[in-house]
Amino acid sequence: DFDRPKEVLESFSLAELKMVGTLQRGPEETLWALISDNEGGVHMIRKGQYMGRNHGRIVEIAEGRIDLLEIVPNGHGGWLERPQSVSLEDE
Repeated sequence: DFDRPKEVLESFSLAELKMVGTLQRGPEETLWALISDNEGGVHMIRKGQYMGRNHGRIVEIAEGRIDLLEIVPNGHGGWLERPQSVSLEDE
């Protein structure tokens, strides 16, 4: 849905975002990921939200990894889904 309002993390490329942790929250113990941006902010995100500039929809969050599907042009006037992941980095 290209007409939906953009989420905050869609203004950053995936290279500008880092996974810094996870937490469980809410009555259903939903697993949230903690993402830092290159401007010093930290954001909580969950499955179904979007991040990155290529319409990256989060399809799974695990303890050390976020899996998402980006929608990118295929070079022939169409679109294709490209799997990506962001992993927790050891510092």
